[in-house]
Amino acid sequence: MDWLTILNNPKKSKRDKLEAIGFIRDTLDYGDIPDDTALEIVNNLAKQVVKQNDSDIKESILDAMLEGSKAPFVEKTINLAPILKHLNEFNEACLSYILSLLGNSGEIAYRAIIESYKTNLSLKEDVEEALAEMDYRIKNNL
Repeated sequence: MDWLTILNNPKKSKRDKLEAIGFIRDTLDYGDIPDDTALEIVNNLAKQVVKQNDSDIKESILDAMLEGSKAPFVEKTINLAPILKHLNEFNEACLSYILSLLGNSGEIAYRAIIESYKTNLSLKEDVEEALAEMDYRIKNNL
């Protein structure tokens, strides 16, 4: 059974899902896979994270996405739309990852979303880092 099937199966245990996410995170982090394959996996994870009810599973998926999106091509082309439609469903730990993904994209359209979290003291540092990363990528055309 592949990892996507495990994540889609509501009968699978939290442990099974976390193991599947760990496998895909390792594949993204240490596997020698082409950028387009990594992008496909990360985009699938973006769709899966909003389907999960458990915060630990969501956080683990977002961690895998952040690790898997380190290649410039992947960072710039991730489809974050599924996540953005559900921002209010994520806790602060998950939002920290999401802010990083938004900043790493270098997509100016995400600036307002990132800035909307400035008043959340728990995410203040994450907001500053995401904005700094975004500014760096825009300035250096990355």
